[in-house]
Parts: sequence; structure tokens; C-alpha cells
Amino acid sequence: MELATAFKVASTVATVASAAGQVKSGMAQREGYNLQAQQAELRGRSEAIAYKQKGADALRNLNETLAAIVARAGAGGVDPTSGSAATLQGYAMGEGVREFNIAADNAAMAIGQASMQANIYRQAGKTAQFSSNISAVGTLGQGAYQYGQV
Repeated sequence: MELATAFKVASTVATVASAAGQVKSGMAQREGYNLQAQQAELRGRSEAIAYKQKGADALRNLNETLAAIVARAGAGGVDPTSGSAATLQGYAMGEGVREFNIAADNAAMAIGQASMQANIYRQAGKTAQFSSNISAVGTLGQGAYQYGQV
């Protein structure tokens, strides 16, 4: 085999190997971004569960507060369904429901934000893979040009 032919073969093999490496690199980057997307979604679900627990805690506290108001009113000989006892119960209900609703809203926002972040990661992975494929095509084109020049 003459030197020029050997150089062409070696150059072609190196070019193809480089292009294949670029494609594999893009695939690996995409997979990495997909894993980050899964982690973002998991983190969002975890945060949502924590917020839902806060909402449940708010309702439990509301029940305890209402029970205490009724018990104290009854122990003091006051009608627990009217007057200041009823006013306190109304206030407690309003605050408890407000806390529960805030927790529910926060849970929904955590899921929504996690979904958006996951989509950003997935799109970044697609872009990385597309870019590496374009680079690989460029590498092959450059190799073909150089092959013709030798």
C-alpha cells in the first residue's frame, strides 16, 4: 500500500471515528438532561407532598382550635354557637381555610414549576443531540473534502 493511500485510509477512519464520537457525546448529553428532568419532576412532587402535608396540618390545627373554643365556652357557661365564641370560631375557620388554600396553591405551583424545568432540560437534551449530529455531519464533510484533496 502506498503512503498516500495509507494516509487516506487513516484519515477516513479518524474522521468516521470522530463523527461517531460526536454523535455518542450528543446522545450522552441528552440522556443526562433527561435524568435531570426526571429529578426535577421528582423534586416537584416531593415539594407538593410537603405542601399538602402543611395543608393537612392546618386543618388539624383548625379542628383543635375549634374544639378548644367550644370546650372553653362550655366550661365557662357560655353558648359556644353565639357571641364571642362564635366570632372566635369564625376567625379560626377563616385562618385555617386560608392556610389550607395557600398550601394547596403552593403544591400546584411546585408541580407546575417542576414540569416547566423538566421540559427545559428535555429541550436542552434534544438541542445538544441535534448540535452533535450537525457537528458530526460537518466532520464527515470536512473529511470527505480532505480525502479528495490528498
